Amino acid sequence: MLVVKTSLVERFNREFGKGGLPVGTVHGERKKVSDNPSKWERVGKEKKMDIPVQHDGEYVLSSNGSKDFGEISPEISKIIGRQAGKIRFRIGVRNDTLGDYGEKHIERPDRLSQLNFAGFNNARDFIEYTCNNFDEIYSSGKRLMLTKIEGGHTCIIELKPNSDGDFYDVITGLICRRKSILNKLAKEKIKLLWQKP
Repeated sequence: MLVVKTSLVERFNREFGKGGLPVGTVHGERKKVSDNPSKWERVGKEKKMDIPVQHDGEYVLSSNGSKDFGEISPEISKIIGRQAGKIRFRIGVRNDTLGDYGEKHIERPDRLSQLNFAGFNNARDFIEYTCNNFDEIYSSGKRLMLTKIEGGHTCIIELKPNSDGDFYDVITGLICRRKSILNKLAKEKIKLLWQKP
């Protein structure tokens, strides 16, 4: 029988709510622990081998070795009225301040444990999954938010257009309850720009 430390379960329940992911989850691995199927049995669907995270200068490389994790296609860019461009993920900065961004920011211990609970080994895998499977795009000022809906939860990535080229930088990413994010988006009047048909 799989066992999870109580403190991690309590922390997860505070963030995601009771019943979010099944008890018995091991970091990086999703196992069914009851007869009640969960939408989060394994987000990535198939078991991936652990591919080491690699970097090229200031950029994190995707699992296939590219700087590009996904894209806002020309077709989508016309609909949302924003530039088309590839999505890139920088190593970033973590100083626990408002300007934090990138891999270092997302992989702080509390956020990384949430990603692990959802079946992601690291921030790279989470960003790659969400960038390639997003369901919605929201406008947050000059920034965009990509979301991937998984049952009662949502994967969220915030993007900022890069001033040096035609691509987007990943600023942050997280997983939260779907209801919580919808309430926050409505409260802050963040506009839905695009939804997957």
